[in-house]
Amino acid sequence: MGAATILTPRLAMTPMSCGVMRAIMAADWQRADELLATPFPSEWRNDGWEWLVPRVVEGDHDARLLVWGTRLARLIDGRGQAVAEVGFHGPPDDDGWVEIGYRVVTGYRRRGFAEEACRGLLDWAFTTGVAGVRAAISPDNEASARLALKLGFVRAGSARHEVLGEQLIFEHPRGRTEASR
Repeated sequence: MGAATILTPRLAMTPMSCGVMRAIMAADWQRADELLATPFPSEWRNDGWEWLVPRVVEGDHDARLLVWGTRLARLIDGRGQAVAEVGFHGPPDDDGWVEIGYRVVTGYRRRGFAEEACRGLLDWAFTTGVAGVRAAISPDNEASARLALKLGFVRAGSARHEVLGEQLIFEHPRGRTEASR
């Protein structure tokens, strides 16, 4: 699974390689499935993966961008089924902050996978010394906002994204204790 794999009780979260990202961008699902050693979720196949282009170009020259990028979360129960896409939007910025993102395959929602994956990512990020983690959440995504608060994030404002529109910004500084943890 490699040194960059993050393990939780039910999940193995492995960075997507440049080869996997190229196969996804080319809609070569057979190749993606081969490289991932599990089927790439069919519901994600038409989701506009153009945002991977700079990751592939930069990732070819800087593996750190892959480690801090998107990961496929798979069950470690022997099936290896992909249940989520999780990760960061890149390495820490100049202030030491990263932005987290995730989504769960529809058939696996409401089973705690998002919480488990995010806790694993937060633990890993904070052991590397990041100053904090941000999350940008659509105002109508109440489930993600509740999850952010449960994980110890606090509402820090809002921002306008050029494609997604208004986003609520949540922050989780390193060292912040979580009452629900």
